[in-house]
Formats: sequence, structure tokens, C-alpha cells
Amino acid sequence: MDHIIPLARGGKGSRNNVVPACKECNSRKKYLLPMEWEDYIKRFEKQEQ
Repeated sequence: MDHIIPLARGGKGSRNNVVPACKECNSRKKYLLPMEWEDYIKRFEKQEQ
């Protein structure tokens, strides 16, 4: 399970704040918020082009 708002950033341990995620994706996302993670992925994809 991955916390949408990470606990380290004030998120709660409630079921409204968790989504299923594979261990690798959860580990790579770390403490980022969903919009921050999306920006990170977009920058990474641009570098590969």
C-alpha cells in the first residue's frame, strides 16, 4: 500500500489515504505527493527523448 499523502508530510494512516502500489513503485515515489511524482516522471521522460 502507498500513502497518497506520505506520513512524513502529515498524511494519515486511514484507508482514505492509501492506494495499492507495487513495492518498487512505492519505494521510488518515497515522500513525494502525486503531483510531484507526476512532474518527476515527465522530466525523466523528456530527458530520454
